[in-house]
Amino acid sequence: MRIDLYTKTILTIIALLLPVIVLKPVFQPQVTMADDRDFARIQLSYSGGNHAFFDTRSGDVWEYGDKGQFREHYKVHEFGKDHDHDRGH
Repeated sequence: MRIDLYTKTILTIIALLLPVIVLKPVFQPQVTMADDRDFARIQLSYSGGNHAFFDTRSGDVWEYGDKGQFREHYKVHEFGKDHDHDRGH
């Protein structure tokens, strides 16, 4: 069986474009779903057995222990200053 010029051309194009298709996510990653949703404003931190979730829009902070037990909820009104620890609000 003889392979004609058309078949060789098509196979060459496929061979050249296949790495482009495979490597596109590496060089051009997609935006994550969280960037377009409300979760994008939530920041997480961990320090000495304490997990804190901070809402950058409202200033709300929720703290949980290592085993998931709720510790407290409070608001940050201004960065760098003491904040009130109104438990349970």
